[in-house]
Amino acid sequence: MAQLFVNGASFFTTAVQHRALREGITLAKALNDPASTVSAWTTQADKLYCFLQSYWSASSGFIVANVNPGSGAIRSGKDANTVLTSIHTFDPAAGCDSKTFQPCSDKALANLKVYVDSFRSIYAINSGKASNAAVATGRYQEDSYYNGNPWYLTTFSVAEQLYRAIQVWDTLGKGINVTSTSLAFFQQFNSSATVTTIPAGSASYTSLKASIKTFADGFALVAAQYTPSTGALAEQYLRSTGAPTSASDLTWSYAAALTMFDARANVASESWGAANLTLPSTCSSGGGGGGSTSTVTFKVTATTVWGENIYLTGSLSELKSWSTSDAIGPLDNTGTYPVWSVSVTVPAGTYFEYKYIRKYNGAVTWESGSNRVNTSPAAGSTLTINDTWK
Repeated sequence: MAQLFVNGASFFTTAVQHRALREGITLAKALNDPASTVSAWTTQADKLYCFLQSYWSASSGFIVANVNPGSGAIRSGKDANTVLTSIHTFDPAAGCDSKTFQPCSDKALANLKVYVDSFRSIYAINSGKASNAAVATGRYQEDSYYNGNPWYLTTFSVAEQLYRAIQVWDTLGKGINVTSTSLAFFQQFNSSATVTTIPAGSASYTSLKASIKTFADGFALVAAQYTPSTGALAEQYLRSTGAPTSASDLTWSYAAALTMFDARANVASESWGAANLTLPSTCSSGGGGGGSTSTVTFKVTATTVWGENIYLTGSLSELKSWSTSDAIGPLDNTGTYPVWSVSVTVPAGTYFEYKYIRKYNGAVTWESGSNRVNTSPAAGSTLTINDTWK
């Protein structure tokens, strides 16, 4: 169980730390704790909230579960911890908020599809199933623990996220918002789906909701298919035959089944304060620094073909706000190839995200995986970042 969340910075760990701090702040206020305590905790919560955003890879369209700050994704980044995060930080009052990755948010739904699809072709028990059918899922596709099998709790978690999404859509009564981010998820149920808002109560809404519920039920049924007649839930079930394996009677497997049943039955869940949170300006728009600056030198090792160049773009306005047409570059490689570099003046003490891109004959190619992340040094200081193209 502990191996679900290992290596580098974990999306799940960051998210539950953030939730815990927000709940702690509420408790501290209720107990009339010193204002300095509340302020200190709020500062840390805001930093975690900022960092939480860095796990989303806009270029790849999924949440990168584990990262090493500065170097990016660990493994493919497609991991059950992202789905578990969505259900363990569920807050019905937050609606379909994408910044806390609520179950019905476009980012959480897009991520769910990528996560599920990563297991379709690697488990024999998933063989022959349609590309939009429920399948067995595990921790991550590179898993080698007990030869890397599906887990009961991860398969249940897919169903739970979908049930919670349906619950919020029905409760809010605002329909289902299909964005460019979540479009591929919804096209599983309607290949002609487009970016739109499907009105609550409409025939399209009813039909789509029913399809998604059937899809969710399918994951529960997959796990049930490989549950012995005694009802005992082990940790895993074999990727080849579905027979239970590894730890027997795993508590988390039973707990996952129970919370999934609650979600399907629309059992209420308490709010933890995710609604109406505001990202600090230094990570939502790249401002801050109080007018003081520092210098960051970016170096990346990247081999290229003749006529191809490396550029830099990122979350700060000084990093061109993720523009590809206005990206910084081409970076300099005079006498240093295949190392490309550039020095940029940025606000001091400011969190930022960035990526390198290639440009060749008018085509733009992004690095793979999650956004790289770092924090600029104190005013007047310098930082050199050494990267390798990924």
